[in-house]
This record gives sequence, C-alpha cells and structure tokens, in this order.
Amino acid sequence: MSNKFLEQLTRRVLYLDGAMGTQIHALDLDLETDYLGKENCTEVLVLTRPDAIQQIHENYLAAGSDAVETDTFGGMPHVLCEFDLQDRCREINRRACEIARAACDRYSTEDKPRFVIGSTGPGTKLITLGQIDWDTLFASYREQALGLIEGGADVILLETCQDLLQVKCAVNAVVDAMAELGTQPAVTPEDDGVPIMVQVTIEQQGTMLAGTDIASAAVALSGFPICSLGMNCATGPTDMAEHIEYLAKHWPRHISVLPNAGLPTLVEGETVYPLGPESYAEVMARFVEQYGLNIVGGCCGTSPAHIEALVAVVRDRAPTKPDKQPLPAATTSLYTVTDHDQDMSLLNVGERCNASGSRAFKRLLEAEDWDAMVSLARDQVREGSHVLDVNVDYAGRDNAADMSMIVHKFVRQVDAPLMLDSTQPATIEAGLKQAAGKCIINSANLEDGEEKFAVMCRLAKTYGAALVLGTIDEDPEEAMARTADRKLSIAQRMHDLAVNRYGLAEEDLFFDPLVLPISTGMDKDRRSGLETVEGVRRIAEALPNCQITV
Repeated sequence: MSNKFLEQLTRRVLYLDGAMGTQIHALDLDLETDYLGKENCTEVLVLTRPDAIQQIHENYLAAGSDAVETDTFGGMPHVLCEFDLQDRCREINRRACEIARAACDRYSTEDKPRFVIGSTGPGTKLITLGQIDWDTLFASYREQALGLIEGGADVILLETCQDLLQVKCAVNAVVDAMAELGTQPAVTPEDDGVPIMVQVTIEQQGTMLAGTDIASAAVALSGFPICSLGMNCATGPTDMAEHIEYLAKHWPRHISVLPNAGLPTLVEGETVYPLGPESYAEVMARFVEQYGLNIVGGCCGTSPAHIEALVAVVRDRAPTKPDKQPLPAATTSLYTVTDHDQDMSLLNVGERCNASGSRAFKRLLEAEDWDAMVSLARDQVREGSHVLDVNVDYAGRDNAADMSMIVHKFVRQVDAPLMLDSTQPATIEAGLKQAAGKCIINSANLEDGEEKFAVMCRLAKTYGAALVLGTIDEDPEEAMARTADRKLSIAQRMHDLAVNRYGLAEEDLFFDPLVLPISTGMDKDRRSGLETVEGVRRIAEALPNCQITV
C-alpha cells in the first residue's frame, strides 16, 4: 500500500495553504463566546467555532491548495496549560483534524486528493535555553501527536522550528505516538505510514533563533525519519534564497518552503505584509523552477489569493531535479558543521574534558566549577580541537546528572561538536537530551555481546548521533583484537549490525582498531604497532565510507 501524499509528490508540486492565524484574526471573533475568554488561543476555536475554521480551510482549497494545516499550532499541553486546556489536548487535536478532513472531503477527487496536515509549532519554551526539559517536552508533543493521528492526519508537520533540540525531541515524540497507534513514519511512497515534515525558521541574521545555520540543521536531521525539510515564517521568500539553495544542492529528500508575504511593517498600528499575491507568486514560481521545490505555500500574511496566484503560475508542473551533492560526512555543534574529513588536518578530538584521563578536569568536576570547565573546553578549540570528548565517569557522583549539566553548558558556549564518552548508556543519553547538534557517541563494542551493542546503536539512531566502534568482541581468550585479521573481522561484523540491523549511516561509524602498547617487553606485544597500522589500512579499504579513529 503506497502513501498517497508522497506518491503525489513524485508527480508534481504540491500546494499547502497560507496563514491560518492571519485569516482567523481577520474574522474579529468574540473574546468571550468564541475564545471562551482565552485571548490568543486560536486552538479553542475548533471547539467553539468549527464552522469558521472549516470555512478558512475551504477558502484555501478553493484557491487550489492540495493540503490544509490544522488549527493546532499551539496545541501541545505545555502551551495549552497557559489557557487551562491541557487536559483537552487530544480532543482539540482530534477535532481539528476532523474539521480539516470535512473540508478536504468536499474538494477531493480521484485525480486530485486533498490532504490534512497536522500542524505542531515550536511552543513557547526553548529547550536549549533550559526553559523546559526533554522529558516534559517529549510527553507534550507525544500527547498532541496522538490526537492528530487519531483524528486522521495524513501528514505531521513540525513547523516554525527555532531550536534544533526541540525538533529532535518532537520527531521522537511523534514516532513514539505512531508506534502506540500501530503506524510508523513514511519516508518513501512505498512506506505504509504517516510522513513527518520539518520546517525550520531562519531569522534575518541567517540562523535559527538558537543560532543554528541551515547546513547544521540539514546534517543534524539527516538521520531522522522525516520525508522533507524546509523553511517557513520569519521572512519573505527573497530572504530565504541562500538557504533554499543549500537545501536544493544537498538535502536528499523533499523540500518545502512557506514564507511570509514579505517582512511585516506597522502601518497605523496594524501589521501589514508588503508582498501582494502576484509578487509573491512570481518569486515562488522562480524558486520552484530553480531549486526543484516539492512543497510550496505560505505563512504569515498569505491569503487564499496568494495561493491562487501561485497555483496559476506553477500549475501541475513536475518538480525539477537539480544536481545534488551529498551532505558532508559530518557532525555539528549547535551552530556549525564540522566535516569528518578535514582538508588540512586529521580530525582532532580534544580529550582534556575527561574525568578518567585529566586530573585537572576531575578536580573541576569535584568542585562543580562549570564555568572553568567551559573555559577548558574553549581552550581546546582555540588550540585546534575539532571535536571535544566529554567523559564524566567518576565513582561516587551522579554521572548522568553531571553529563546533563556539562553538555547543557558546553552546547551554548563552545562551538564544537561533542563526543559523549561513557561506558554507561544512561549517562550518554542524559547528554544527548541536552545536545541540539549531532554528537558522536564513544563508544560501542561487542565485549558484552550484541545486547549492549544494540543499546548504543539505538541511542545513535534515536538521537541522530555518530558512533565510535571499538574492535573488541566476546572472545574469552582475546577480547581486544590484536591482529589485523581480527580487527577487520570484528569491524565488519559491527558494520553489518549497525547498518543493516539498526539503520545507521556508514559515514557515521568511526572504527577504533585499538592502539596497544609495544613497550611491555612481552612477545605478544612486539607486533602490536604493525598490526594496528595494517588493521587501519585493511578497515579503510574494506569500509571506505566509514571513519577511523585511534
């Protein structure tokens, strides 16, 4: 059974709707009877004025929209609690989908089905700034997703995303909700499930609100089960051109663009958007042709007239297919991308923020001198470290709490990707819940068999991280691979498990062939150096898309 939405995307450009909020505010509804006294809570209107919401949907469908977004932008419990509606979250989201479905059913035909897009916004709290924690945010998005899926949403859209960590949390919450309801994310037309779309908001300064550039967002989200990545809100289409161009060149899946009708200005106390329908349609049509956009529509200030003008210009053309260059094999900080292949150097991993190997860092950890630890991390970056290893494994302390605190501090104040280093999965996960960028997990191996290896692979998959794999297995006589033959054999076994069973990308695997001492005076150690060099060579030849770390 194919996915109709994704199937349509392979044939032609799909049109979403425009600004739900703009259309609602133009209705001048009553604060007490329609909003129940809950000012600015447009979601309550699906309970009190479903007729008004359905009419807005129908206006966009009549203008040519293939899909309409539900009136659920702030429909998560952590937002609805501001209006004492958190207990009605699922009801509101379910009802919003039913209203949108009724509108779509009126306009759907066999040749041109119309789709319900379950909208979920960024909320009112930024997780990277510590305004909300991962578990609370996860539970909130999960509850909303349950309502949207139960209501029959064809697609789930995470839109106006301002914080990359919020995106990662929300995607995982939606996937978890899908699993409870017996479905899954659909990424290709052959997948039977519900597609997840993500749209970030790039501000005028050229980054997301939390500071992430479009390249970092693309790299960090590439491992997640999303069918498209795009942008909406903040600016008009012209200001998005540079970022759209990057996605067009590098993002391997569908791209959506829903700009505002230009940058808003205040005219006699009212917000006015300068781009009229024809001007808006002209720019967007050029983007469709030039960048191969699959999904287009509008955000703030865009009316049914804007969509109608856009449809009139673009019509049913199939999306163009610009030449693609693969996303780089890379990890990211909150802000920028760090390629695994450095042009002028090896990828240097700074290891001074390691309680197991640095007495200075261990003393700072004992004193809980977080600012000094940040300074130590910054020093390593200045001295040439591309990635920072963070290890807080220290007997007698709450390692997970320490990892959570340190990563929370480092993420915002140190512009380098993090390698989270621990033997304890719970400690690794605590750090991953604080890291907006794409991390490296250090490490996994087969010493305890495939069960613990699976735990580490699942963490990497869930949080979109790369993974260090040490050439160690269950052999009771020689767990740590000493010969090149065993180093390669264990590496190939781990590669097959990580890629084929757990779905990790080859370029995100770092093989550690183990550097063993040669100065012990023991015969068994005399060839260790040669075997390591040969092991590196053979792993590099056999697994050329993977990385090697020593």
